Amino acid sequence: MKESVMKDKAPRILVVDDELGIREGCRKVLLAESYDVVIARDGQDGLEQFEAHGPFSAAVVDLKMPRMGGMELIEHLLQRDEDIIVIIITAYATIDTAVQATKHGAYSYIPKPLAPDELLLTLSRGLQKRTLSLEARQLRSERENRLLEVAYERSKSNTIIGCMTDGVLVINREEQIVLRNAAAARALIECSDISLPASLDTILSDKIKKLARGILSSDSTPSILSREIECKEVTYLFNASPVVEPGGEVLGAVLVCSDITALKKIETTRSMFISMVSHEIKSPLAAIESILNLLQSDCVPNEESARRQLLQRCSIRVEALRMLVSDLLNIAAIESGRFELRRQPLNLTPLLQQAMDTIQHRAQEKDIQLTCEMPPENKAPVVLADEQAMLSILNNLLDNGIKYTQRCGRVSALLSITGMYAVITVRDTGIGMTPEQCGRVFDEFYRVKSTATSGIPGTGLGLSMVRKLLD
Repeated sequence: MKESVMKDKAPRILVVDDELGIREGCRKVLLAESYDVVIARDGQDGLEQFEAHGPFSAAVVDLKMPRMGGMELIEHLLQRDEDIIVIIITAYATIDTAVQATKHGAYSYIPKPLAPDELLLTLSRGLQKRTLSLEARQLRSERENRLLEVAYERSKSNTIIGCMTDGVLVINREEQIVLRNAAAARALIECSDISLPASLDTILSDKIKKLARGILSSDSTPSILSREIECKEVTYLFNASPVVEPGGEVLGAVLVCSDITALKKIETTRSMFISMVSHEIKSPLAAIESILNLLQSDCVPNEESARRQLLQRCSIRVEALRMLVSDLLNIAAIESGRFELRRQPLNLTPLLQQAMDTIQHRAQEKDIQLTCEMPPENKAPVVLADEQAMLSILNNLLDNGIKYTQRCGRVSALLSITGMYAVITVRDTGIGMTPEQCGRVFDEFYRVKSTATSGIPGTGLGLSMVRKLLD
């Protein structure tokens, strides 16, 4: 077999991406793990490198590239080596992208920006799969008549399959489960304690049984069927493929399932994020545009005070946009570990006053009574804290109070000293929450959904930012 030539050598990996930073980043990460790495700047260059320096064990391929895209490159690579492991990397990662890439023959995909650990783990799993595939081909070449005999006779393959984090089910043509690894047993509880071989009807999910029988009844053309199937509260991506003898006889089916619950959650969160942020940006931009159009028209009196008032309203909208962008950048920095706090002696009195002044106009628009109690100037508390972080905390707390307090309500801030601590308390006469809603109020993108909040804009980031900064 062609793989035996490279058996004692480091696996050769082809990295294809039109971004220099991504190519070099992948190359350094893989070289550090002793892989043999070849890089290419686009799909066409990748194909040329493959033909010049092959064979390759795996290819890490960008989806969007000039001259030749990732999907087209996958087809060319698999035509030349059907066992090459192709991992898609893309900034446009969705579940549909994953399914489409899998249908084109890709093993997996990783969203950008790349995490080195995720790249190495996915590559390691893919190379395990390649090893298993090559060994399975060798076993089939020995013309074993039944997958049951192969499963029992090849303990090494069983060991590899057992170590895989993806669930694997092997079903022979008599519709018997002849092999299942530990991951499959965890995914399908009904299969955890059964003795093999066992009837396919042991599986409770009708969708899984239908998928397996569809493969078994198909012709001998190599194909992969992909289905998203929910098992209790977990979503799995099942990939099913027939096991075909060299003579064209279908011996059985192999089902591989991957837990994509986290990916589905990320996709849902991302969609919520895009929808909320788009709404939050759209409203102030529309207001700014209207004010600027008004200033350019002849509808505004020439009085300086009228124009100044319009420009002030425009500035307020711009400041709201700036704060939104700042919160988004801060959350990204906190989660990536790049956020820095510069603690220094800080007088809380002027800082709280600045935050109160920032929301004064919003309180007036809703006729909300805004009050603030602070110690005398000679007793103003000085704490060791980061000024911008504290200002962001105060702005978000006060903004939340204004946002969810009905017209003619009250929002108050109290700065007091308790022992060696300075305490800032924000109270409002807002619409309130249930205990369950209170438990989730600091979750990212969480917003209470009710008739009372349906017309209130927001991203669900404010209190999450407060919690992250305080932590």
